[in-house]
Amino acid sequence: MKRLSRFLLTLLIAIAAPATALAQTVEPVRSDDRTLGAASAPVTLTVYLSTTCSHCADWHTNDFPAIKARWVDAGKVRVVFRDLPTPPQEAAIAGAVMARCAPAEKFHVVLDTLFRGQGRLHSHDGPPAQQTVINWLAAGGAAGGLTRDQMNACFSDEASFVEIENRAEQSNADGVNSTPSFLINGERVPDAAIMMSRGVDAFEPLIQPLLDGR
Repeated sequence: MKRLSRFLLTLLIAIAAPATALAQTVEPVRSDDRTLGAASAPVTLTVYLSTTCSHCADWHTNDFPAIKARWVDAGKVRVVFRDLPTPPQEAAIAGAVMARCAPAEKFHVVLDTLFRGQGRLHSHDGPPAQQTVINWLAAGGAAGGLTRDQMNACFSDEASFVEIENRAEQSNADGVNSTPSFLINGERVPDAAIMMSRGVDAFEPLIQPLLDGR
């Protein structure tokens, strides 16, 4: 956690900067992205998330399982996860580092565990206590099969934090400044489509026509 603050100021500047206008399309999958689902899926759903974002946790815990069951498990949609840390910043960055420290195939397990345990970070006014954050991170790492020594090694590696810094800057360059945000095949999903309905009902009219070739 001590090493975390060395990168925080630069990262906060990158996150706080006004987002550039979203290009007509954004590259839906990059080589350093973590993904879930078949690479051959005809539709790519790119999700910008923060491990401390309560709306992200709500969507991922309550809505995403139905999306996964209907399209991801069927090989029709591939989900791409991108980082955009939000307050409390240090915990969000640490959560992103922990998720990416796990083997790629365990990334989603760690992310899910962090989201499900996120409530402990928001149970008091002000930033969470350091031990609370450590326990939250440890639960995520354990779900990903990491030992304490492996977790400590990851947090001792400056490259882990530089990677999250670079990914946050790239999210900003993509024109994204809020979480959760969504792209479908590289095109931004209007916020209204998500706000007006939830889960499969929100995504069905956006995804199904692509699968049907319309």
